[in-house]
Amino acid sequence: MKRNIPLFSGLAATLLLAGCMGYQLGGTRPEGIETVHLAPVVNTTTEPAIELQVTHALRQRIQFDGRLKLENSAEKADAIIEVELTEYKLTAIAFRDDLKTTPEQYRLRITGVATLKDAKTGKALSESKTYGEARFFFESDLTTSKRNALPRAAQELAKLMVDDLIEQW
Repeated sequence: MKRNIPLFSGLAATLLLAGCMGYQLGGTRPEGIETVHLAPVVNTTTEPAIELQVTHALRQRIQFDGRLKLENSAEKADAIIEVELTEYKLTAIAFRDDLKTTPEQYRLRITGVATLKDAKTGKALSESKTYGEARFFFESDLTTSKRNALPRAAQELAKLMVDDLIEQW
């Protein structure tokens, strides 16, 4: 029986490794799509200039992800990402104990729709409707607090959008 232990161990290891064949870390990218151009982000919300922060976060996320190469020219890219910001919402989520009507903590949510299109045909390859949010405590003034929370919400939105667009294959 002791002689069979190495045989069984070898067989078990072979079966285990065979089950992992074809697996790869990270996602895949669409066939024939290696480069992507990020079109200017369209902001249809009532909050001005948030598209700048979202554009920056999307560019960073595409570069960090590494599955697609960011191309500055739409003519040289295999695909184009178009993004529309559809909602900017600020919600009070916690209130002071002594003043029940005074918010102490807020949630900032940015909602958007992203479409990955084939640059040659214009055909939509995938779409993502998602949101990014950040929670923050009210500091000295609400404008500063919102401005400080915006990059975190934009980064979450960018991560979810890029993952959704690329991993739909």
